[in-house]
Parts: sequence; C-alpha cells; structure tokens
Amino acid sequence: MPSPHRNQSNQNKWSQKYPLPSEEVSSYYFSVPQSMLDQLIQIRTLIYELAEADERIGMIQECLKWGEPSFLTPITKSGSTIRLAKVDDSMFGIYFNCKTTIAQEIAIQFPELNCDGKRALNFSTNQKIPKTKLIVCLKKALLYHKRKFQIDKEI
Repeated sequence: MPSPHRNQSNQNKWSQKYPLPSEEVSSYYFSVPQSMLDQLIQIRTLIYELAEADERIGMIQECLKWGEPSFLTPITKSGSTIRLAKVDDSMFGIYFNCKTTIAQEIAIQFPELNCDGKRALNFSTNQKIPKTKLIVCLKKALLYHKRKFQIDKEI
C-alpha cells in the first residue's frame, strides 16, 4: 500500500504505462526510501521498454522472488531473472542469476561500475544511473538464453 507521504502524481505517472502487477509487488516498492524508489522505477521502466522494443524478449512477468521485485521472460524464455533489491537505505542492487556469466561480463565490460562479477550490480541512491551502460547490462540478462544458444550453436 502506498505510504501517505508519497507523491501521488509521480506514482500515477509511472504506474499508468506499466502497472504494478500485484499488491505484494507494490508493497515492496513503497517500502523503500523515495530516492531509491525513483531509481528502481527508472530501472523497472527500462526493463519494460527493452522488452517492448525487442520481440526476442517478449512479455515481462514481474513478481516477487526472495521477497523482491523480479523480472522474467516466461513466453520466450530468452532471459535470465533480473531482481531489484534494497541493500540498505542508501544502496540497492540489480541481481542476476549467479549460475550465469552476466555479472562477470558486466564487470569486465564496465569496470567502472560497482559489479561484484558474481551476481550483483550495486548503485548508491545519490548516484546518477548510467542509462546507456545499464541498458547493455539489462539486455545481457533479458537475452541471456538467446545469446547462450547462439554461442553454443557456433561451437
């Protein structure tokens, strides 16, 4: 349930195009600090926009996994799960499946980002999101199984 101190017009602005799928998912977003909420919604919107722009990704399913918003590609099965999570009041992470190479690829390609190379890409709430780089990172996850299949086919 949205907390009363949240700006209702901001909430309506982003929830109209990509409505929150359930009360449980809404509750998570509205439990984080406002500065983090704005950044999480920016990342969430990018995920949906990438899916709309690339038919290989297909429909996004947003649900809670480990109590945190998670994004899957249930129809195309092109992607590996992306999870957004609060680390503390001033930091959040984008988590990738640790059994994939996604975080390792991000750490190599973008050493300036705070990526552990195993599963997490972390951001501070006072940090501007590097949108262009983040799009590359999200696409690595959203198309992971398509990329893996192409690599396996070439071998």
